[in-house]
This record gives sequence, structure tokens and C-alpha cells, in this order.
Amino acid sequence: MKTLDILIADDHPIFLKGLREVIESGGDFRIIYQAANGRDAIEGIRSKRPDVAILDIDMPELNGLQVAEEALLHQPELPIVLLTMHKVKDAFMKALEIGIMGYVLKENAVVDVIHAIHSVTAGNAYISPEMSTFLLRQKHKSPTGAAEMMATLTPSEYRIIHLVAAYKSSREIAEELGISEKTVSNHRMNITRKLSLSGKNSLLRFAIEATGGSKPVF
Repeated sequence: MKTLDILIADDHPIFLKGLREVIESGGDFRIIYQAANGRDAIEGIRSKRPDVAILDIDMPELNGLQVAEEALLHQPELPIVLLTMHKVKDAFMKALEIGIMGYVLKENAVVDVIHAIHSVTAGNAYISPEMSTFLLRQKHKSPTGAAEMMATLTPSEYRIIHLVAAYKSSREIAEELGISEKTVSNHRMNITRKLSLSGKNSLLRFAIEATGGSKPVF
């Protein structure tokens, strides 16, 4: 397996040191840059071109969301994991809109960050389970026209969009429904086209807002 070059950014030295130790003990990972503020993180991403960037959401000068937005303008495919102390839906939805694939609560970082790295480098989203539970309990307002858009889906697509909203990867969806990953990928592409969605995480964002994470009646 190729060694992954990773950039980490956090303005708390003790947490940054612990994060580095956890990541470097987790397998074929190498920390090539660590930053203590947002501007330093941007400079590191530009100069070092890491395979993965792990960013604290609350940093001086530029916050993690601002760093991610700037970085993805120049490296659209860069996998990013955002670290946060707060369970806030608006920040999470903004992260998805920007194109951030990983969202990890700092209180669970020791357990979750390695899983997050593996997931985002495989092209899948990763959200700390505690954050997922919090989001599923939130009251939500479906986007305008969501019901009509959902009505255009086939029963199979309807099942899949609910599983997407529950943060299931294509592999997990395939296992749950007893179909191949290729079939899941085809369904996801068809749903995206049918709903005229575009951009990274657009299907996940729509699924969360349209379903609230509720389970479908199969």
C-alpha cells in the first residue's frame, strides 16, 4: 500500500501532538506538515501537496472551512477531514457544500480519525457516529420541491437515497440490499441525473435534507 502524505492543522499544540501520534501509529501514514493556523495550513497544502488534509474547524486567521474552500479551488480532489468540537448542523451542511468528505468530532478523534482517512481516500464520506446520531435527531425542513423530486424515484432509488442519508457507503448499501457495488453506483448516478444534482456531496446533501435520515418503508 502506498504511504499517504498527510497534513494536519490545529492551533492547540497538545492536541496536534496527540493527533500526529495517533495517525502515525495507524498504518501507512506520514505527517509531512503540521500547521497551527489557517494561513499556515493553506501554505502547507500549496507547497507540500498532501494526499489528505486534516483541519480543525476553529483556527486563527482562517478557519477550517475557509482553508478547505481555498484548497479545493486548486486541488478539487483533495480528501479533507474536518475536526470539530461542536455538534452544529449548519457547519456540517456548509462542509458538505464545500466538498469536505470527512467530519470528525474531536472528542472521538482518537477512534475515528484513522477510519476517516481510509474512507475519504476511498472516495467515501465519513461522519463520526455521534455526529450522525445528532443530525438524525434534528428537526429539518425539506428543500422546496423535495417531495415532488423524491416522487420521481423508483422504489430501488428511494431505498438507496434513504441509505445515503444514513451515511452508508456504496459498499454498505450493497451489502444491506444484497446487490453489487456497481449496481449501487449506477443507481446513484441515475438519481443524481434525475434530480439534476451536481457537485461533490450533492447527493448526500439532498438526501439528508429531503429525508431527515428517516428510514424508508421497504
